[in-house]
Amino acid sequence: MVNEYTKMTEYYDLCVTSGYYDYEGLAREAHSIVGDGREVLELGVGTGLLAEKYVEIDPKSEFTGVDFSPSMLEIAKKRLGGKAKLIEADVVTMNLNATFDAAISNGGVWVSYDCGDRWEVGSLIPNVEANLPGLVNVAGHLREGGLLLLNVQNPHDNFDKELTSEVVYSQSVEDLVETADYRIVKKNYMFKKDEEILAQEQHKITLFNQDAYQVMFEKAGFDFEEISSSSNGDRFAIYKKR
Repeated sequence: MVNEYTKMTEYYDLCVTSGYYDYEGLAREAHSIVGDGREVLELGVGTGLLAEKYVEIDPKSEFTGVDFSPSMLEIAKKRLGGKAKLIEADVVTMNLNATFDAAISNGGVWVSYDCGDRWEVGSLIPNVEANLPGLVNVAGHLREGGLLLLNVQNPHDNFDKELTSEVVYSQSVEDLVETADYRIVKKNYMFKKDEEILAQEQHKITLFNQDAYQVMFEKAGFDFEEISSSSNGDRFAIYKKR
């Protein structure tokens, strides 16, 4: 399936816990927005790193995570045990027969990019036209007034990072398509040891410009609330379901 993390599952945690994300900080910021004891849905739960911290902070929360990468969910199940409900599902077509107080996307499906002079919303959904139905489906899984939180990140760039004394992570970004409403980039992930490639994947990411994503969120039934702020710099773009 396009945009799965299957080929790099073995190295995923090593990469994202090496300074890529501060999961405890992100969980604390999300919890400060959502509140105690809420029913929370994570869109793209991955290996459960954010979920793990969230349920530690708020054990009374009812946390559900969805992801369409079985290999990632296997790790999440081991990490979380029975502390969260984990479901293999695509956010565009999922039918969980449940509603939630909040949904969180920490880059697993959608992410908000602060580009300095402009904002973009990035999507890992391969089909550009599926983003609106996906957002409509998420809205259908939220109660009235429910919140959708998108992690705020900086734009993609090219870099190499030493993860261990032997393993180096490299990422590069290529422009593919640009339209009036969005652009599509290809992000290349590679893990190397002594120049030998251990694992590599490519993802296509759609970056919607501000006018386009605002219309899309409004059509899906979401109103923009604000960009959160925290002392450690972790932020979320907050949308509320009408």
